Amino acid sequence: MLWLVAPLGVLMGVVGFGAIYQALATSRDRRRFLPTGKLIEINGKNWHYHMMGKGHPTVIVDSGTGGTHLDWQLVQPEVAKFTSILTYDRAGYGWSDASSAPRTAEQAVNELRQLLKATEIEPPYVLVGMSSSGLSTRLFAYHYPEEVVGMVLVDVAHERMYEETPTEWVELNKRLEGLLTQVVPIIGRIGLLRLLVTLDSLPMAAGLFQKFPPSMRSLAKALYSQTQFGQTFAQESAAVSLSMNQVEQIRQIKPFPEIPLIVLSAGKPDFDITQEVLEKLQKLHADLANQSSQGIYIIAHDSGHAIQLDKPELVIDAIRQVVEKVHCSSAP
Repeated sequence: MLWLVAPLGVLMGVVGFGAIYQALATSRDRRRFLPTGKLIEINGKNWHYHMMGKGHPTVIVDSGTGGTHLDWQLVQPEVAKFTSILTYDRAGYGWSDASSAPRTAEQAVNELRQLLKATEIEPPYVLVGMSSSGLSTRLFAYHYPEEVVGMVLVDVAHERMYEETPTEWVELNKRLEGLLTQVVPIIGRIGLLRLLVTLDSLPMAAGLFQKFPPSMRSLAKALYSQTQFGQTFAQESAAVSLSMNQVEQIRQIKPFPEIPLIVLSAGKPDFDITQEVLEKLQKLHADLANQSSQGIYIIAHDSGHAIQLDKPELVIDAIRQVVEKVHCSSAP
């Protein structure tokens, strides 16, 4: 029995030490890195948002799974030169408190509505969604078409993504979603996630932090290393299929609003994306652009998935084009 007990004791000691270190390091990061925007309390929870610029329409920006408002700090200051723009941290990311509610697209829409109401940010809105948040961004427009006057989609998830892409890639992604749901919260609590982030070796975000300006990398890594990040990432990963179903259902019964729409696609394979999968996803993105008669489809040939970090000027220009079209349509 000794040969089994001794290693088990060592493992438990390492895990215990890792959990203590993670708690202390998270507390240290909270003191070291203060919110870059403002905190507002809604239903007993703190929400973090960052508002810049003046004018209408207000651009409302949302990040993909795991992303925070920092993902847009190469975009937001430039957009703020010609209109107002809001970035924020969804529940459980950045400086926003975690939530026990299912992290579906419907829930994201409901929470964003609460934030906009609490901060008194009135419509009309130009919505910008990236990756998985493209589902909630479009769902918002289906639910509240009278408030949405334009949209930019940045390499977003599509509700038919698993139906239209190769079976082996779909199976791999579903296995990965299941693994992330089980593993990421655990490694987040014992400090292993923090170690992977520090080494820039997080499998689902390899090389991500090198895309941030040097002045922002320590902050970005601190936000990704939080204990609540691991739990929230797992919750959102587990809800992807349900979010797709929510969008698919409403798409069958409601028309997409006739608004200026620009859809950006990655032009280079990234992470687990092969060239074949990339081309399938590009076709799905072209389908989204066709939802509006004012839709435009653009491939960012020199960019991977995170276009707002790889080629921020493309995202800025897309937002500018949509805002200008909104101004033209509202002019007397």
